[in-house]
Amino acid sequence: MNPTWVQHFIVLGTLLGAGDTSTDTADTWCYEDPKCGPETWAALGHCSGTRQSPINIVTPAAVHNPHLGAVSLAGYGDAGKLISMENTGKTVYVHLADGLHLSAQGLPATYTAKSFHLHWGQGAARPGSEHFINHKGFSMELHIVHTKNNLSTTDALKDPEGIAVLAFFLQATAHARPSPSWDSFTQHLKKVALKGEDTDLEGSFSLRELLGSVDLARYYRYQGSLTTPNCDEVVVWTVFPDPILVPPDVVTAFPSILNSTDSDSGPRLQNNYRPLQSLGDRQVEASVALRVAPSSSSTPRPAALIPLLISIAAITWHL
Repeated sequence: MNPTWVQHFIVLGTLLGAGDTSTDTADTWCYEDPKCGPETWAALGHCSGTRQSPINIVTPAAVHNPHLGAVSLAGYGDAGKLISMENTGKTVYVHLADGLHLSAQGLPATYTAKSFHLHWGQGAARPGSEHFINHKGFSMELHIVHTKNNLSTTDALKDPEGIAVLAFFLQATAHARPSPSWDSFTQHLKKVALKGEDTDLEGSFSLRELLGSVDLARYYRYQGSLTTPNCDEVVVWTVFPDPILVPPDVVTAFPSILNSTDSDSGPRLQNNYRPLQSLGDRQVEASVALRVAPSSSSTPRPAALIPLLISIAAITWHL
């Protein structure tokens, strides 16, 4: 890869906050060491703010917004837009070329995808999603990071709605159908096993293929933050509750292949998720498709039973 492109993407990724946020703070935070773990992040940037992410989404408390229809994703089917994969030591990044756009009702503008990354635990046995649904976590979580009107990352971090993140859950299940795209993804992990390594993707898979059959009309929306320091509160979150079902070996691949340092003997890259944050006075909105429709049951409604009861009463009277 062209060295200039590599440098550009590394800077872009660090500013977006899913990995290192700057060269000054890159080594001041971590996930598993108590000396620099999430409990210490309050002193960094905006991490002690009131609009932090991730959160537990309680579905009965979500307010249905009749204007939230399906999101529109342009260019997501183009495998050529996925340029390279990189191990940052805190996650695995996929850098995206320009041309992938997100638009939807409830969003103030069109957003351009810049990169995506994942969060995980320790395989299928220990979930590692950041968001929860009704106090339930999932095996992994995929974040696709976009900037408003294709803003520079510097400007996006200055706008209260400068970044839009699409969050998709991955759930390991033995009943999942084989996924060539996720198989290809995990094969590429071997080329970035150590921190700092990167590899070209060369059109191996598209974002749309990774998302599988997730219904883009079913989601929750809320205002939050980046989930790593500096935890800037500039994110419009769209969280899809229906998980992408993958075989267990897909989930197991991440913590078993990736290292958090540039040494084979270094610690594994695992449990790279931030604990849940308080919702506070924020409101979570639910899309139209998540509205629970009355179930169509063969059981007669009370009004429909009246003629039947009258008939039974008449028969009883004659008896």
